[in-house]
Amino acid sequence: MTNKFAFKDEFAQLNGLAHTGKNFILDRGLPLFFYREYVKSLHRYIHCIKLGGTTWSLLDNVDFMLKLDFANNCQIPICLGGTLFEIAYAQGAYRSLLDFLCSHHIPYIEIASNFTVAKTKVPSAINQAIYEGLTVIVEIGHKDLQLDLHSSIPTKIEEVKQAFDSGAAYVIVEAGSKFPDHSIYSTHTIDNLRFVDHLANEFGLEKIIFKTPDVDSQIKLVNQVGSSVNIGNIDFDDLFSLETIRRRIHADTYGKKCEYQF
Repeated sequence: MTNKFAFKDEFAQLNGLAHTGKNFILDRGLPLFFYREYVKSLHRYIHCIKLGGTTWSLLDNVDFMLKLDFANNCQIPICLGGTLFEIAYAQGAYRSLLDFLCSHHIPYIEIASNFTVAKTKVPSAINQAIYEGLTVIVEIGHKDLQLDLHSSIPTKIEEVKQAFDSGAAYVIVEAGSKFPDHSIYSTHTIDNLRFVDHLANEFGLEKIIFKTPDVDSQIKLVNQVGSSVNIGNIDFDDLFSLETIRRRIHADTYGKKCEYQF
């Protein structure tokens, strides 16, 4: 009997480029039904799901627990966003946040210093989270485009170093969603690659996560850095597309040699 899926299987085998890049998904507040179906379909491509911003707080308790359970059943860790950390810290509720994460077995915490928290407070916040057994992700850079453009490479590198020295497991390189010119997506390609070179030489890229505001930035990132780059703030809708981009079976990455090699 003819195998109706022979071509599909052969195509997947020929083009199934192996990569080690981790996908950090951003749930912007999906209704439970859609969230569940996405997790069921895509779980093998997901390293972590961030319940973004403070959207999770708008869920009723049952739906919130079900979101945690669906991810846990697929062995996907959950993280609550850096905005939550900053607001909780500013309100003197960081201790309560840590207790909440631990009591709900949420293993990751994102620590940011974009709008309420001074960067000098970050090492102490990291230490407190690690003491509680949490895996820490630290966000560096600025959501504000002008601040980001005026933040020098040495300044950013020092922030990354401080985060890792304090025990962070990953560092996220910020890329604001409102403007196209953030971080390594700016029009200054030489500066972009210089920043990546500094990160790779100082720390390696296995523990660096690059945010991608849209599919165009995902394409640019893979073409610049390679298929094994860690990518964050991925919408569920974009994950299959991103995997074709990584595997170079996408029109904008097929046959392209990346500008930087791991």
